[in-house]
Amino acid sequence: MERKSNPMNKYIFFLLISFPLYAPLANALRVAEISLEQCQKDAVSNSAQIKQKEKEASAALAQYKSARASLYPSLSITGKGGWVSKIPELELGRIKTELGDNWSYSAGPELKYVLFDSGARNDVLKSEYEIYQAKEQELNFAKKNIILQARLSYFAVQQDLERIFFIDGQLKVAQKQLDDALAAFKTGTKNRLDVNMAVKQKLRAQINISNARTTLSIHLRELFAYTGIDYGIDAGYPTDWRIEISRNDKETTSIIKTDALEDSVKKFKRFKDFLFDENSPSLASLDNIMHYYQFLAGSYQANLYPSAALSGGAYWEYPNTLIREHVFLGRAGVAFKIPLFEGSKNKNQAKAIRLQAEAAGFQKIDTAENLKRLFYSSKSVLRALSLEETMIKDMIENTKETAALTYEAYNAGAVTFLEVDNANLNLLESNIALADIYVRQLNRLALIDNLGRENL
Repeated sequence: MERKSNPMNKYIFFLLISFPLYAPLANALRVAEISLEQCQKDAVSNSAQIKQKEKEASAALAQYKSARASLYPSLSITGKGGWVSKIPELELGRIKTELGDNWSYSAGPELKYVLFDSGARNDVLKSEYEIYQAKEQELNFAKKNIILQARLSYFAVQQDLERIFFIDGQLKVAQKQLDDALAAFKTGTKNRLDVNMAVKQKLRAQINISNARTTLSIHLRELFAYTGIDYGIDAGYPTDWRIEISRNDKETTSIIKTDALEDSVKKFKRFKDFLFDENSPSLASLDNIMHYYQFLAGSYQANLYPSAALSGGAYWEYPNTLIREHVFLGRAGVAFKIPLFEGSKNKNQAKAIRLQAEAAGFQKIDTAENLKRLFYSSKSVLRALSLEETMIKDMIENTKETAALTYEAYNAGAVTFLEVDNANLNLLESNIALADIYVRQLNRLALIDNLGRENL
């Protein structure tokens, strides 16, 4: 009788013979995707500098609220007690009468209010508000700055990945041409020099790709320093996700994928029409500091003029002046202060602080000029980079065709392998140059976004 085969047996047999082939893939490194948007969010969330600025802003706000309380009356329970060893006596003939008592106390609610102080408290309040606003602007500047730093580090990682990708392409070409040279050498159509040149070309590509991966490792660590998180990535010896990894590769520690470089450029192109922000956080902060000094100087100047304060309360007291009795009474009064002489202390203090206000004003002018120069020079560089981009793209097409024609000529015996090597190198340099142009554009666009505002 014919024996029927079990389909399940065939399936198990297929798994058994396939297992050695697929087992290495089960342990393959996962592709770690890093987006710029996530890096920016993490950088802001985890920045110690931003947390510091938040605390400073909160402290300045609390100080402002404390200063504002001085504009309102204060109500408190006051009390005092005392003892004297001798009290006055009144002698009427043979009768002596003690006036008061050795023991005394006074306690009760008391209200105090400054009627006028020539604007001293109001100037202090305004100065505290300005320093609070300055701290808020410093916080905004810190956020913009950490985002800029994270962007620049991210762009550097993208640049490294592009270099690895193009050099790997060159390595594949070098391997193919080495195989062709070896085959031609065996048939006697090429000599040992051709083989040696092909080997040299391959080794150079391998060295370059190793250097690029080392640089990627450094830039990844810099990026993680800004984001405060490494996303579970081992930055020891990373590579690009588009590179084919050998099953015997034990050196690679991570496979990295970022936003496409050209997509990033397209997204950032909208910043090229931004206008310079005259009220950017860094400049607004200096403006607030200048006003802070101006108001603080005014508070010292006010101390040169009269002030008056009102106080009143209800008190339980003993004795009642000279009479030994417990009494509940009210008391109110006004206190005046008219400065006559202080050795110009407050006057000179006010002058010193006004000079600091003027210094802050000049610092703002100098900072604004430096930022403007950086902003508009970035715009000029962008225009030049746009022209270079067009020329490099034309160069890539030209060098690509030249490399192909040169290799055809080499196979026909018209040129040496050295010329093939030079043609391949020119193509690689052109591709890398285009990636470098993109990253330089991104760096400038990120800077324009940092210093500018949207043209509404």
